[in-house]
Amino acid sequence: MRSFEWRWATVVIPALATLVVAEPGAGEPLPDPALRDRAVRIQERALGTPLPGWLTDQNASIEAWSRGLGHLEPGAPSWVRLPTPDAPSTGPGGRERTLTILASRALGEAQLRELFAQAAGRPEVRVVFRGVAPGESLGDFIRQIHGLLRQAREDLGRKVVPRVEIDPRPFQTPLVELAPTLIVTDGAGKELARVSGISRPDWLLEQVGQGRRGDLGVRGPTVAVSEPDLIAELQRRLAAIDWSARREAALARYWERAELAELPAAERPRERRLERTVVVEADVTLPDGTVAIRAGERVDPLAILPFRQRLFIFDATDPRQVAEVARRGAASRAEGRLPLYLATRLDRAAGWGGYRDVQTVLQDSLYLLTPDVQRRFRIERVPAVVESRDGSLVVSEWVPEG
Repeated sequence: MRSFEWRWATVVIPALATLVVAEPGAGEPLPDPALRDRAVRIQERALGTPLPGWLTDQNASIEAWSRGLGHLEPGAPSWVRLPTPDAPSTGPGGRERTLTILASRALGEAQLRELFAQAAGRPEVRVVFRGVAPGESLGDFIRQIHGLLRQAREDLGRKVVPRVEIDPRPFQTPLVELAPTLIVTDGAGKELARVSGISRPDWLLEQVGQGRRGDLGVRGPTVAVSEPDLIAELQRRLAAIDWSARREAALARYWERAELAELPAAERPRERRLERTVVVEADVTLPDGTVAIRAGERVDPLAILPFRQRLFIFDATDPRQVAEVARRGAASRAEGRLPLYLATRLDRAAGWGGYRDVQTVLQDSLYLLTPDVQRRFRIERVPAVVESRDGSLVVSEWVPEG
C-alpha cells in the first residue's frame, strides 16, 4: 500500500512537498518552524563564499578555459577555440612545428587581413589575440573579427579561413608588447625562434630550417599590443562587481516579479466539503504481485494518509486577516494540528521587510499560495482554512472581524 500512499501524497498536496518534510504522527513533535530560516541562512552563506580559485589563479584559469572551449561542438567558429593540440606541420627532420602569429587590432584592418591571408589554409599557422579591449564584450570582438575574416576570404577569392584564437599565454613568457610577433615551436611546444615586425610565416620557417634559433629581433614595423591580457581583464571586471549590491537588487526584484494569486475577501461565512474519493482504473499491485486494490474499487485517500495540517489562506496586506489567522494558527498548533500559512497578496513595495513583519506576527514561516494548491483545494475567497474533519476535506471561509 505504500506506493498508493505516495501517489495520494503527490496528488493531494504536491505543492506542499517542499513545505512539509514529514507528516507528524500522533504524539510526535511538530516540525521546526525555523527550517525555512535555516535554508535562507545557508543560501546567504553560499552567496558570501569567497570567489573560486579559478578566478584568482591565472594559470589554472587559462587551462580550465582552454579545456572548456576546446570541446565546443563542431559547428562552433574555429577562432573562438583556445588551443587544442598543435596541428601537425612536419619540418626538416620530421619534427612537428607550429607557427603562432601574435596579433593586435592596433595593426589596423588592412594588415590584419594580410595576416589572415598568410594563415588561411595552413593548419600549422594560427593567429592569436591577447584579449579584448577594456570594456568591450566578447560578442563585439567576435563580430568585428568575423567581418575581417569575410573580407580576407573575398581578397583570397576562396573559402579557406585561418585559425584565429584568443590566448594570452604566448604573450606572457617572455612578455610580448609588439605586434606582429611570430613564434615557431616544435611538437613538444618548445620555442625554437621568434621575430617581430614580419608578417610572413615562411620567412621565419626558412630561418628555422637553416638552423637559426632564439630571438631574431625586430625586422620591420610594429605596433604596441592594445588589448590587455584576457584573464587579467576578466579578473579586473569581476573584482569591480559589487556582489552584495547585486544580491540585494536581485532580492528586491523578487517581489516585483512574484506571481500572487489575489483573491476577493469573503463576504459571508461559507463551508464546502471536497470529495476526494477516487475510483481505481487499474489494479494496484505490490512488488510481490499481490493485488492491493482492484480496478473499479472506490478508495478514500484520507483513510490511508490522514491530513493533520491546517492550511490558512489569507491576504497578508489586510491587518485584520493577519491578526486573526495568527490567533487561529496558534490555537491550531496548541491542538496538535500543524498550521501552514499561505498568502494570496503581499505588499510588494515593502519587499522582504514587509514579508518578515508578517512572519513576526505569525511567529512562523509564511509561503505564497501556489496555483496548484489553489486549484486542488478550490480556494475562492479569503480568509479560508482547509482541514480534515469527519473523514472529509473541508474548506471554510469567514469574514474577518474589525
